[in-house]
Amino acid sequence: MKKKKEKWVDDGRTIAPMTGEEIPSMSRGFFPGHERKRNRKRVKSDITRKERNAMIRAFFIVMLPRLLIVLGCFALVGLLMYFWLI
Repeated sequence: MKKKKEKWVDDGRTIAPMTGEEIPSMSRGFFPGHERKRNRKRVKSDITRKERNAMIRAFFIVMLPRLLIVLGCFALVGLLMYFWLI
C-alpha cells in the first residue's frame, strides 16, 4: 500500500528571520545603517536641477577616459589571444 501524501500547510513559522539581528556584532560594520535605512526619510536638497545635471555631466566626463581605457585593455587582450591562437 502507498502512503497518502500529506498536504503541506504553512503555519507561519520563520526558520531564518532576515531582520538584521542574525548578523554577528563584529560583522555589523559591513552593514552600517541596516535598520535605519528603512526608516530614513528623503530630505529636500538645496541643489538645483541645473547644478545636479552639471554634476552628473561632470561625473560622466571624468569616467569616460577610464571606461575607454578598460575597453581598450579588453580589446588588446582579445587581439593578443586571437594572434596567439592562430
